[in-house]
Amino acid sequence: AVVSTQSTGTMDETAKPSSTRETALLDGALSSVASFSARSVELFKKIAELSLLKPTLEVDVKTQADTVKFLNEVLCAEVENIREQWEVRMEGQSGDIEWLFVETSNAVSYLQETLHFFVPILKWILVKTSM
Repeated sequence: AVVSTQSTGTMDETAKPSSTRETALLDGALSSVASFSARSVELFKKIAELSLLKPTLEVDVKTQADTVKFLNEVLCAEVENIREQWEVRMEGQSGDIEWLFVETSNAVSYLQETLHFFVPILKWILVKTSM
């Protein structure tokens, strides 16, 4: 399954890879992006669970927020790296590269949105630690 948070409407839905090799490359690229994105979201879920279980860690809330934000930036950059690696393999397949770019942009947006889920958790931690 390809991670997609929204339909951009910019991709020609009728564009199909012209060969089995091109199809395999596109499938591999999209699978790589989706798989990495899914694992990243699971990582954020685990971090949130740990934060809720142990809100009185030795780390203050600002440091924890900065760390989660930095991790998110690193994971988003890695999604772009995955796209770039597949783009090199897909040289000459402009329609497929465009499709990969759209899906990668969606995956990055999806990961950036996960960062917003931490706001209520961090607020809760702040309340718990200030009691």
